[in-house]
Amino acid sequence: MSEARVQKIAFVGTSCIGKTALLEYYQQRYENDARVAFAEEAARLFFSTHQVGDRFSEETQGRVQDLALHLEREAQASGAARLYCDRSVLDAPAYVRALGDVEGSQRLLARVMSWLPSYDALILLDPADIPYATDEIRTESATTREQFHNGFLELFEHAGIIYHLVGGTIPDRVEQIDAITG
Repeated sequence: MSEARVQKIAFVGTSCIGKTALLEYYQQRYENDARVAFAEEAARLFFSTHQVGDRFSEETQGRVQDLALHLEREAQASGAARLYCDRSVLDAPAYVRALGDVEGSQRLLARVMSWLPSYDALILLDPADIPYATDEIRTESATTREQFHNGFLELFEHAGIIYHLVGGTIPDRVEQIDAITG
């Protein structure tokens, strides 16, 4: 007997665009529903517990990518039928690419190519009309934020990765995501 495959939805994109807010919305929607699992944001978890010099180097982003993969595997092992991810293993190559290290980005992407088919929907959140706010973890400028968004677009186009660009308010985004994911 084969195991049923989990439907995996990842909220991806640059900083401060509502990925965590969407995850929290779905956590509330499916509170106490064992059929739905959640993978928390690896980058925030990593940077809250590790001091590093260059946060966006290939080496550091590789460590974040490893943690993201671990968190997703752990959530998938819960036996849930649906999994929502705050970010994905694609963040690392997108960020490294955005800052000009195309070769490093390609190496990070190559590390997770076999994992990509596990995503049913990559939801790229559009930063348009979303105010940018920094905090103790998110310290980049608004210009860097836009650069990272473009890094995702370039990575997805270069690698032929299918994604859905979603924008608007949280209710607008939820409506779009629900239409995409069924």
